[in-house]
Amino acid sequence: MKGYDLKEYLRPIWNTNLITNETFMFLDEDDEANLLYYPDKIISVKNYFLDKDFLNNKDYIIENGKIKRVKTGNMPYYKIEDYYVTDPGIFSIAINDEIRKKYSFNDQRYLLYGECDTFTKNQISISYTTKSKWTKNIPLGKENKLPTFTRKLKNKEKIYITFYGDSIMTGCNSSGTPMGGNVPPFMPSFPEMIKEFLIENFDADIELSNVSQGGWDTYSAFNAFKERVLPTRPDLLILGFGMNDLDTTIDEYEKMYREMINYLKEQNPNIEIVLVSTMLPNPDSTWLRNQLLTKDVHIKLEKEDEHIARADMYTIHKDLLTIKRYRDMTANNINHPNDFLCRIYAQVILKTILGSKFERIYEK
Repeated sequence: MKGYDLKEYLRPIWNTNLITNETFMFLDEDDEANLLYYPDKIISVKNYFLDKDFLNNKDYIIENGKIKRVKTGNMPYYKIEDYYVTDPGIFSIAINDEIRKKYSFNDQRYLLYGECDTFTKNQISISYTTKSKWTKNIPLGKENKLPTFTRKLKNKEKIYITFYGDSIMTGCNSSGTPMGGNVPPFMPSFPEMIKEFLIENFDADIELSNVSQGGWDTYSAFNAFKERVLPTRPDLLILGFGMNDLDTTIDEYEKMYREMINYLKEQNPNIEIVLVSTMLPNPDSTWLRNQLLTKDVHIKLEKEDEHIARADMYTIHKDLLTIKRYRDMTANNINHPNDFLCRIYAQVILKTILGSKFERIYEK
């Protein structure tokens, strides 16, 4: 695998024996990282930009299914004092007490923050085959809740899809976007990947509107909803706010979601909606607050409406964090995914809207 490849990048991680460009990052010179699966055959170990190879025994070793940095090798890493910093910088995201105790910090420490390639320049991409199987939760297909989308896709009719979310849904931090640094492998945003996947595999006629806005919480989304979303007249709205709702009460979050949905239903009673639950913010930080509650609203709304489907990114990210560290999959160290996790966003949404048709593409 030499670079970005749409089909390989969207191969579902829960149904494969080939892992392409899984990422991780070392903290200190002798760190080791868990991989998603126990590796059978290593295909490549490269830097994040995929233009530099690292060598077994010289730069890394594989032990008990983990990859370990060789101290004298050339693989990049962060020093602990450069990762948990004393200067808060632009954003003062303090570490939690658990991390403070783990590293015996006696002074105030903050998580290093940065966009573009601040973190990805120190991340590694590994590709390998595996005989292991996924043992965590598998996203559910909800195509039965999206009959208009499913029919139009089958009949190759024009489909209007609107994405409305926060910075994650704008594309932050896919490598081919400004916030990702426009660096190799130049992977586009996951909404664009979803569009291209539907076109390539179903000959779909898709008109995509992405009216997402970085930094917005649900209050901001609600206030701009009529102006931003209604003019796009979507057949399918993919709605995803929550990461920035640190202090939004669950009652207010639910009220605003209900009113946005009602606005759309007044315009189109048959509107179909996918609610994308947010990934988690960095659990090492104090940023993690009310985001955990937002998924419960999605669960309630899905149960109540036959045309609302929930894309459960929250659960799969939570499962991933039982295997890998947050730093292995983030691009800003606080609340943005890197290429690897952006790909999983796309995979979860595709499974939600396509059901088993998504996996069958990879079984041909």
